[in-house]
Amino acid sequence: MIEEKRRISVFNGSKEEAMILKILLESFSIQVFEDSSSMSVFNPWGVVGDLSAVKLIVQEGDSQKAQKIINDFNLGIFDKV
Repeated sequence: MIEEKRRISVFNGSKEEAMILKILLESFSIQVFEDSSSMSVFNPWGVVGDLSAVKLIVQEGDSQKAQKIINDFNLGIFDKV
């Protein structure tokens, strides 16, 4: 039987910040999945949703490590690297 691995969302925000964080997480050997399904939908009557909403999702086993890396990034710890 195939084991199904759970995935956890660790970030929700702009496309630009998501790309920076994705590269950072991948540099720590964390596999990152990008979910932009909450981005806007263009309809004849207007735009629905957020134009730049992106989620970053990681395997459940990597979620704590990923969250720490993101928190450190937000605190500016990686600014001097």
